[in-house]
Amino acid sequence: MKKAVLFVLLLVVVAGLSACASAAPAPTELKNPTITLNRVEVQPYFAPPWPEWPAAIPSATPPPAGTPTPAYVPANPASPNVPMVLNFIWDINNPNDVPVTLQQMKFTVEFEAAPSKPGEYFAVQSPLVSDKLSIPAQTTNQLRVVTVLNGANLTGNLLVTNGQRLAAMGISNPAQFIRDWWNTVPDGKFGIKATAGTADFNFGGKTQVVTFDGKFPK
Repeated sequence: MKKAVLFVLLLVVVAGLSACASAAPAPTELKNPTITLNRVEVQPYFAPPWPEWPAAIPSATPPPAGTPTPAYVPANPASPNVPMVLNFIWDINNPNDVPVTLQQMKFTVEFEAAPSKPGEYFAVQSPLVSDKLSIPAQTTNQLRVVTVLNGANLTGNLLVTNGQRLAAMGISNPAQFIRDWWNTVPDGKFGIKATAGTADFNFGGKTQVVTFDGKFPK
């Protein structure tokens, strides 16, 4: 008798578990987060030090007659390193019902060679962000990526990375591009692109790589 009762109870438990399992909602597939360029900010702004910078260095003003000659005069004073500080503001949207974590992201910054060569873009930097950022469920967070360009070194970098392309365009020195970028960046007179962007997200117990790009002004 006891065995029969135990058998009936076992059947009831099994039936209950089966009912609960069938009533449980099926797991939904997680969607990739999206990364959108909101804007690019110039902060702070450093103007070119002279009209020909960085292609030429002004001659020193001759000292008045009778001025003692210094013990040492540098033969070729170096062109100053004028920085350009840009903030890339990214909107990161998590469309899922669970939080996700941004592990790292990277992209390439490209400047348009306007007004002399509109539509032609040149890579100038590749920022890498390794700070982790948690995005709650159904939420959009903003991430600020600060980049600093060195104007004095950019001429050589462009010649090394784009020498053949510049030669095909009939350009022997990209200094004019750099002057235009430094003079007009506060007014947004040339396009700025973020290309080849990749971001590593951790969610659902796995790491997923998401690609993105952006352009400003839009």
